[in-house]
Amino acid sequence: MIEWIAILLVGVAILTDLMLIVFWRVNFKAYPQEGSEMPVIAVLIAARDEEANIGACLDSLLAMDYPRDKLQIWVGDDASTDTTWQIMSTYAAKYSNINAHQITKNITLGNGKANVLAQLAQQSTSDWVFITDADIQVPSQWVSAMLGAVENTEVALVTGTSLVDGSGYLAQIQRLDWLYATAMLKVISDIGTPVTTMGNNMAIKRSVYEAVGGFENLPFSVTEDLELFKQVKKNHQTVNVFSAVVLNKSAPQQSILELLVQRKRWMRGGFELPIQLLGVLLVQAFYMPAVIILILLNPFFGVGFWLAKWLLKFVFSSISAKKLKEKVSLFDSFVAELFTMAFSLVSVLYYLWPGKVYWKGRGY
Repeated sequence: MIEWIAILLVGVAILTDLMLIVFWRVNFKAYPQEGSEMPVIAVLIAARDEEANIGACLDSLLAMDYPRDKLQIWVGDDASTDTTWQIMSTYAAKYSNINAHQITKNITLGNGKANVLAQLAQQSTSDWVFITDADIQVPSQWVSAMLGAVENTEVALVTGTSLVDGSGYLAQIQRLDWLYATAMLKVISDIGTPVTTMGNNMAIKRSVYEAVGGFENLPFSVTEDLELFKQVKKNHQTVNVFSAVVLNKSAPQQSILELLVQRKRWMRGGFELPIQLLGVLLVQAFYMPAVIILILLNPFFGVGFWLAKWLLKFVFSSISAKKLKEKVSLFDSFVAELFTMAFSLVSVLYYLWPGKVYWKGRGY
């Protein structure tokens, strides 16, 4: 009985990856890489203890091909304990379109990042609000391509693509994990059921942002980007752009513990996702223990099913990476799959372990 349940769970996981490949081929939607209009835009960044990353982030924003007189960069220091504020203020003194602020009051319901973004949005003036993270580096066409996806449409929110970028196998494993997840979000969006956005790569029309009340009026959530998306999606259109010209590169988590803390926060927010995506994620979550049980009960079937699932995941990741002008190594994919088998089980145990969700040293 247990063996058949395990086979069923693994079979559903395999079928899910097969469907992802089919829908990718049939329904993928591409968008113009730039629009004819260039409105004033504001990029908002919340930074807390980001001395290692904030300089590179600001440099990448300044290097974009968007007109400097229409580009506002608003960065808020969220009570950093390192030299983040000093770096930010130095950039602000040198570049007139960079505005640096120390955030000292709370106007939201607890989420530190949302609190910073809310206050930066209140101070900025623009037609569109772009949001990214302090550990991100953006491509030169980021703003132009994101706006190109909404020209002559009623779209109110655009989601770009992000991948981890860094050296070492832990960074590479995170890169492959992000690639699979973001490509899956693209498939779900393109079949007409978008479910979330990405807080390190998104743009929202200011009029719509203000209509939903801004971050300061959203319910508390450890995933503030998802909460904003849910409010926007009620009455407005959204699109997901999957392209190299909107590909933001994120710094990786540096240790297994940091990765566990990050995943616990994401998993907490994951239960707020719509049933379409939550169902897919639960299938993937149950797949790992199911395939381990199957390998123990019937090694031949267990290993065979595991290899089939891995190969389908590799194919899906490879065709997704090609859209981003990236590559996926067969060997790296295999190593990442072995790591994922162990890490997924540890992640579940860590999530269930009593304790708060942490972000940037704060517990929620």
